[in-house]
Amino acid sequence: MDLLQKFKEFVRVKKLLQSDTPVLIAVSGGLDSVVLAHLFKQAGFAFGIAHCNFQLRAGESGQDESFVRQLATELDARIFVKHFNTTDYAQAQSLSIQVAARNLRYEWFGELCREQGFAAIATAHHLNDSIETALFNFVRGTGLPGLSGIAAVTGPDQWGVALIRPLLFATRPEIEAYATGHHLSWREDSSNASDKYSRNYIRHHIMPLLETLNPNFLHTAERNLRRFSETEANINFLIDKYLGDNLSEINLGALKRLPAPQQVLNQILNPKGFSYEQARQVADHLDQSGFELESDTGWRLLVDRVKLFLSPPGTTAVAAGVIRIEKDDLMVTLPNGARLVMVSAAPDVPFPDGHNSIVTDAGKLHFPLLLRPWLPGDTFQPFGMGGRHQKLQDFFTNLKLSRLDKEEIWVLENADGRIIWVIGYRPDERFRIEPGTQKAIKISLVK
Repeated sequence: MDLLQKFKEFVRVKKLLQSDTPVLIAVSGGLDSVVLAHLFKQAGFAFGIAHCNFQLRAGESGQDESFVRQLATELDARIFVKHFNTTDYAQAQSLSIQVAARNLRYEWFGELCREQGFAAIATAHHLNDSIETALFNFVRGTGLPGLSGIAAVTGPDQWGVALIRPLLFATRPEIEAYATGHHLSWREDSSNASDKYSRNYIRHHIMPLLETLNPNFLHTAERNLRRFSETEANINFLIDKYLGDNLSEINLGALKRLPAPQQVLNQILNPKGFSYEQARQVADHLDQSGFELESDTGWRLLVDRVKLFLSPPGTTAVAAGVIRIEKDDLMVTLPNGARLVMVSAAPDVPFPDGHNSIVTDAGKLHFPLLLRPWLPGDTFQPFGMGGRHQKLQDFFTNLKLSRLDKEEIWVLENADGRIIWVIGYRPDERFRIEPGTQKAIKISLVK
């Protein structure tokens, strides 16, 4: 089977294209991206071309751009070109040139896809790239995900871009043979010859040594990457079955029964910005209720008595002493460091004492809830008093609370203005569980 047939088969099996919706191909002018564009044309797939001029290699950058423009004309493809002041951007953002170029590239790709209606970005990563990535990750330290190489489909990413890599099945020699056989021309990036970058060192020195040990190393490595990827997929499936689909609140008992909870925690937490070291800390503190961490991306983690809770960034907004609680929020933090945790509960769950937790009828809650300090004039219907209203001031007086005690009290308020819970003291009668209650929510105060 020639490369074109393998290409069409790979696209079909991996479901990389959505009917006739065009794909935007990232074309640098190098061998790989030129062959990818040529294969798209030969296969009859709808596509456009995007070229980034990062202005990093003096006259070479301009020559690359001219070459890609000519290629687009020959392939009768729409072309989009953008110039970037990469060096200034990298300095302003304190980034390496490589990271700066990546950020600029994919942010622009996202804009193009939204504005021009492209389904995804296609990049020309091939099998050698995938193997080099796995080796690079292995040297730096990684788990199964890093040993699986490059995925055929990823995203949408933070820029809203879905990425497809239709050449992952092909080796570099196969791509070179295709280009030569079809008399294609391409541009050579002079930086590819340098060992300045770790990936280039792996490409120029490590890979040839491995092929000396095993002349069929590329295809052996391909099989290994596939095994790692399939093993990872099976593990993720089993984790979901074992821990449940809702990984925002995880049963601690189930975690503790795992032979290696740290590995599973790292797999769950890493995509949310938690480091391997933070996963280790969590694994070491599964018996410590109240243990809390925050990731670099703003995700929050709390170890409660029986569950581990994860909350996404920006789920609460504190303004003028008021915290808004949206329907999807599982945990909010009070200014004093205490947390309010909300989880689903069975309507027949034993009723708490109302000090550290309450159980309410979920159907009576209207969002956003407000968590705020109590105010003079606040009234509620204390649970157990037959529906009688009482001012909070009188309620506190009956409890003989000091002025300092009262200054620390917060209330949880429904969107309709009714108080649900005087936190730490008494719930409101109107939100109690009744015979017709279908769904309940348990709200707990974790100090």
